[in-house]
Amino acid sequence: MRFGWLSLLLIAKLANAADVAYTAEILKWRRDFDADVRNGGWLTGIGNFEIPPGTSTLGSSPMSTMRLAPVHAAKSIGKIIRRGEVVTFSPSPGIRANIDGHPILHPQILSMQSGVGKVRVGGIEFRVRPFADAIYVFVDDLENPAVAGFAGNKWFPVDDSYCISAKFVPYEKPTETRVPMTHLEWRKPMSSTGDVVFSYGGQTFRLKSFVDGDALFIMFSDLTNDRETYGGGRFLEAPLPKDGATTVDFNKAFNPYCTLNQYVYCPIPPPENRLAFRVAAGEQFQGHQ
Repeated sequence: MRFGWLSLLLIAKLANAADVAYTAEILKWRRDFDADVRNGGWLTGIGNFEIPPGTSTLGSSPMSTMRLAPVHAAKSIGKIIRRGEVVTFSPSPGIRANIDGHPILHPQILSMQSGVGKVRVGGIEFRVRPFADAIYVFVDDLENPAVAGFAGNKWFPVDDSYCISAKFVPYEKPTETRVPMTHLEWRKPMSSTGDVVFSYGGQTFRLKSFVDGDALFIMFSDLTNDRETYGGGRFLEAPLPKDGATTVDFNKAFNPYCTLNQYVYCPIPPPENRLAFRVAAGEQFQGHQ
């Protein structure tokens, strides 16, 4: 009998150690997530504008066709000129600007390639990119007070019952779904190779997943929305399936970044990914920063 109690005590200690290790993993993940919010550019956006053919003006002046808030920008930053698929920037008189660190001495054609073509004027940075079947200019204030004012995200307590083993059910062939986006009358093409299927509370649930690099991207809504969590649903990433299995960890569920900044566009969860239970795990919602 004595050895039986010792075995039970050892099992309890091992289980407690596993719980402590799992909680530490989630807390570290959340710290990293908060750091990404602060440093990943999600809080710096101050304007997105579709670029029409012809000449547009960028600045805080009421006369600007691409108007920024006066707290962020000079009255006149410059002209953005589009001819066909070519976009040129010409700074206003007295404005000192550079592209990728090189001073602009005359009107410059702006590259639309990722990672280059960044125009800097003081604390303002903008880039031109094809997006949503159009060409946009995306403007950031690298000194936006929202960054310093970010108080961190709010989370449910860690609960390992929401870390759930799931089965990956592949489709016969990959499908492409055009997913609606926030703030845009446009649907983003997203590739899906299958669903994740799991059990919770004695019921079986199925979530459509999307391919996102080396992970599965899952958008979902549940019974906490509009009260404790964001009304538009939440996101999470799951490991790519191995031997037909993966893990759905709702403790790592997070709000779309558009909840932090109206100039971030986010996909909207598909209606079939509505969960008929309360997911009291992951990120809660505190309203716009």
